Amino acid sequence: MRRSLRQGRSKVNRRAVLHLALLVALVTVLSVAYLMLVGGTAARGRHIQQLQAELFRLQRENEQLEVQIAAESAIVRLRERAKSLGFVPAERVVFVP
Repeated sequence: MRRSLRQGRSKVNRRAVLHLALLVALVTVLSVAYLMLVGGTAARGRHIQQLQAELFRLQRENEQLEVQIAAESAIVRLRERAKSLGFVPAERVVFVP
C-alpha cells in the first residue's frame, strides 16, 4: 500500500514538474517574442527619427533655393545679367500677325 501511495505521489510530482517545465518554456518563448517586437519597434522609431531629420534638412534647403530663385529672377537682376552678356534693349519691336 505504501508503494502504491509513493507511486501515486511520484506520478503527481512528475506531472507537476512537467507542467512547471511547460509553463517556464511558454513564458520564455513569449518573453523572447516580446523582446523581438520591442527591438523592432525601437529600430523603426530610430529610422523614423532619421527620416524626420532628413525631411527637415531638405525643407530648409528647399526654402534657401526658393529664396535664391526669387533673387535671381528679379527684373533688376535679369537686366544686369542680360547687359553683362551683351544684350541691348530693342530699338524697334516688330510684331508678326
